[in-house]
Amino acid sequence: MGSDFKVDNRVVFYDGFCVVCSKFINLLIKADKNKLNKFTSISSIYAQNILKKKINTKEIGKFIIYLSRKGKVYSKSDAVIQVFIELGGLYTVFGILKIFPASFRNIFYDFFASNRYKWFGKLDKCHLPPKEIADRFYL
Repeated sequence: MGSDFKVDNRVVFYDGFCVVCSKFINLLIKADKNKLNKFTSISSIYAQNILKKKINTKEIGKFIIYLSRKGKVYSKSDAVIQVFIELGGLYTVFGILKIFPASFRNIFYDFFASNRYKWFGKLDKCHLPPKEIADRFYL
């Protein structure tokens, strides 16, 4: 990979210490039958190099980020909705949430994100993928 951080796939950036985030990633892995998405912890070297060019570095780690193949950045509720829409099938039903403005959806997203460690705990170490799916993760 070297210093070239070209985005060839859809990438979901998540908090690898967050129990809920790790469960969400496991759900996406199972649902993504065509293996369209790649994943990386928000604290990975890959994430730091890509995201510093895409969002304010003070915001990195506060929410989920989805980077489309075209390089478009989605964050918070937009990221979750877009990931599901692009999975296709029954998951596209999540697109209906776009009838609500992102500012409204993100009130709930931010409340949940602010309390996720308190409600669900925090992992002692960053979630690492099993060897069978390690090729779907950037480190």
